Amino acid sequence: MRGAVRPIDRDFIGTRVRFLAAAKSVGARIEEYKHGLSGPNLEPLATDVALIGEAEAEALLVLITGVHGVEHYAGSACICEWLEHLDAASLPADTAVLLVHAINPWGAAWCRRNTEDNIDLARNFLDFDQPIERHKAYDQIHQTLAEFDQGQAVTVVHQLFEQLGEQDAIEALMRGQYTHSNGFSFGGDQPCWSNRTLHDVLNRYGAHSKRFSIVEFHSGLGPWAEVLPVSMHTGSALERVRDVYGDGVIAPRAGEGNHSAPGHTTDGYMSMLKGKQVTSIVLEFGTYPPSRSLPVMLEDHRVHSRGLAASKAGHAVAAANLEMHCPADPQWQRTIISKGIKMIERSIEVLQKCH
Repeated sequence: MRGAVRPIDRDFIGTRVRFLAAAKSVGARIEEYKHGLSGPNLEPLATDVALIGEAEAEALLVLITGVHGVEHYAGSACICEWLEHLDAASLPADTAVLLVHAINPWGAAWCRRNTEDNIDLARNFLDFDQPIERHKAYDQIHQTLAEFDQGQAVTVVHQLFEQLGEQDAIEALMRGQYTHSNGFSFGGDQPCWSNRTLHDVLNRYGAHSKRFSIVEFHSGLGPWAEVLPVSMHTGSALERVRDVYGDGVIAPRAGEGNHSAPGHTTDGYMSMLKGKQVTSIVLEFGTYPPSRSLPVMLEDHRVHSRGLAASKAGHAVAAANLEMHCPADPQWQRTIISKGIKMIERSIEVLQKCH
């Protein structure tokens, strides 16, 4: 029986300390991938990886936080709460768990969705040697996003909603673009540090496994305190996802929902683990509506694109961005942690149903 749920650490160092202690308590093998840059308080940054179970296990559950850096905090709390009550011996036979804690540590520490090079990691898994389709809808709004001043983000969002309609405006902003390196939702022009690190982690730790259940923890999309499962799969892989997570799974590439996200992490997993069975899910924890969160994200983009991260405006938007993606509200935190743990337990079922 679980006791009271601990409040979420909304501090990068705090999440690392808790995670490492929880992983050690269940006998996990732990490895640190040092990032090389520092956080806003000069703290060292790293992605921590922990393996529970045998490296030769046929089935591997992979739990990943921080693909969008600031979204790391809620996912970290779910994983830590689950670990702190885990009896490692109770895992199903021939099943191991791989925990990838803060795959985008720079974004987590600086409370940004993007990486240190302004890349949206969930748009970075493309073959950059091939031609990339230009996102023309973003081209039309890039100049507006590059020129607005402090205090104008709300007005910009309202104007975009009026000009394009809310859903098309969100699509223009969030789909991902590969033309403007200083722009919003930039997907990169080569694999970034977090991409390369994830490749190394999965290639090494997944070498012997044949079946993978991969869960990414995200936040900021969906109704308040609801868990929204999103899958970029189609076909039989999508059927596996829905068999466990239910018909409420949103599948953008099956014509459901917006921004199908070229270069998604799911594409990366399928490429890295070619020939193996991969079932990938994104768990979105709902927070605030786009009319509130998008202006904060645009202001975050403004201060970083102009080199103002360390300014008063930079600190203010970092705090606001953290609230948009990990609310301080205690009831929200208790609810999503409870639901997140249930989703982890369901994700183990994926592996058991796919013998």
